[in-house]
Amino acid sequence: MQQIEEHGMVPLIGAIYEASIAPEKWPDFLARFATVFHSEQALMWAHDFSDNSADLSNGPTSIACTVGLDVFYTDGYTRHFCHHNVWLENEHLHHEGQIVNSSRLSPDSKLPATEWFGDWLRPQDLFYSFAAVVEKRNRRSFNLTALRAKAHGPYNPQEEQQLRTLMPHLQTAFALHRRLHRAEALAQASIGLLDRLPLGIVLLDSKAHVLHANTRAHALAQESAILRIGNSFLGEQELHATRHSDDLRLQASMRKVVSTGRGLPIQAGHGMRLPGLRHDLHLLISPLPQQSEPFGTQAAGAVFISNPATVLHELDAVLRLTYGLTVAESLLAQALVNGLSVKEFADERGTSIHTVRVQLKAITSKVGVRRQTELVRTILNGPAMFQWSTTAAQQAAKS
Repeated sequence: MQQIEEHGMVPLIGAIYEASIAPEKWPDFLARFATVFHSEQALMWAHDFSDNSADLSNGPTSIACTVGLDVFYTDGYTRHFCHHNVWLENEHLHHEGQIVNSSRLSPDSKLPATEWFGDWLRPQDLFYSFAAVVEKRNRRSFNLTALRAKAHGPYNPQEEQQLRTLMPHLQTAFALHRRLHRAEALAQASIGLLDRLPLGIVLLDSKAHVLHANTRAHALAQESAILRIGNSFLGEQELHATRHSDDLRLQASMRKVVSTGRGLPIQAGHGMRLPGLRHDLHLLISPLPQQSEPFGTQAAGAVFISNPATVLHELDAVLRLTYGLTVAESLLAQALVNGLSVKEFADERGTSIHTVRVQLKAITSKVGVRRQTELVRTILNGPAMFQWSTTAAQQAAKS
């Protein structure tokens, strides 16, 4: 027993935590686990007592996996034999955090007469099993199971104690895996939404380094030659304006807005117009709330990039529906999102600046913000833009 503890348990515990953050390493852990406990097979799998179904499916982020189990028998188990496993007939013997032993779940003397043994265990030269019920929620248990041949004898109390030693580490690792998987899935979904937007978005960390730049941001930077998104000599991704004077203003603006993430007073953010040979770019540099999620690493600021010459058509209708704006207000909001100034919009519409400012005040009140930069940021990040993107994508698919 001491040999197992010294040479088996410490590496096993380490392998558990390695696999919790790198799911592709669970088979390595299972292989070690099977070796330590002299087992031909090892499984991490789920059993649902409500319908006696089994889940042994694995994938890039799945925690379920098997070692030593042929695909033929895996398929046979999930299709049929999970309903005839005599060791799972009594749900009340399976409790979270407990070790179960096949010899106590069903008498060994009666096992040879069962379909479970005759058609599934015996062809694989298996007879004994024991398992750690790591989790059990809503009649669904997730187990770490080992199986071995009759020649090895039943799993003994010493082995059960060793498996019991692993239990808290397994439970911690499962919880850690689940949290990391959910965070990653949420981050990927959020990035996917960013890439659907028709404007460029660059997320900044607390040092104004680039965390993520969506597809449109890269496209605008490349086609305009006004901006550059690339690696510094230290390997960090950075956003720069190609013209030195513009870059000085851009770097100062980005450093100012990300200071909010370091506990300094919140900055309202502001816009910049960068001239180019082909067309201008309009930038809105804005702070994000401290520890913004779900983008993973803390996002402290964002740069919204748009081409004023590219008009987002039919956004006004979505703005009216989402925020209850009037026709005139929605057209103004659409113009601001497209990069026009209040004066430019007033000149274009033949309206006085005073009238436009009154409309702007009404819009900010309805959207729930105070400043023009906050208004544009809210629209760009809000449900109206995502609804517009979805509608535009559907129309593009039809055409």
